[in-house]
Amino acid sequence: MKKFLFFAVVIFVLLILIGAGCVSFEVEDREKAVNEGPTVLPEVNVNEEVAPEEVVNAPTEPTAGWEVYRDEPWAIEMKYPPKYKTVFDTYGWPHALIHFIEKAGAQSYRAHIETWDKEGDFQAVYGRGPAFIARHPNGKNYITVDYNSDPNNPAVDEEWKLIISTFRFTAP
Repeated sequence: MKKFLFFAVVIFVLLILIGAGCVSFEVEDREKAVNEGPTVLPEVNVNEEVAPEEVVNAPTEPTAGWEVYRDEPWAIEMKYPPKYKTVFDTYGWPHALIHFIEKAGAQSYRAHIETWDKEGDFQAVYGRGPAFIARHPNGKNYITVDYNSDPNNPAVDEEWKLIISTFRFTAP
């Protein structure tokens, strides 16, 4: 009889503990629902026909989430990934507007934007052409964007081609 009573008490205690745990989870779920608010699902018209090309998700913009470099006096703008920081440094760079350096411990500039009086001035200084050059709308200057390639990482070239493709003048 003592064994039966012992087992009955143990089972009773286990049932109480399990019940308390369920109530606890229910209270947590209820609090979570109150704090986060109701989940609103989009309305769907099941009778509406959808063209096959709309079913496939549209590709995301490759420059989504990028920073924007703007230079108001020169009326230029260019997007760049957040892995870069911009550094204003004209010491030894008399034509520089801005430099781009990788935040992850890089020791040198990856790229720079510069201004020049003549189209051939960049090549005269560096002995090669820039990755990008455009005549400024003021008709007096040229803007160059150039970057340092990485022979071990061809993705750098692809990345900077995409970055340069976002370059634009913000004023006529």
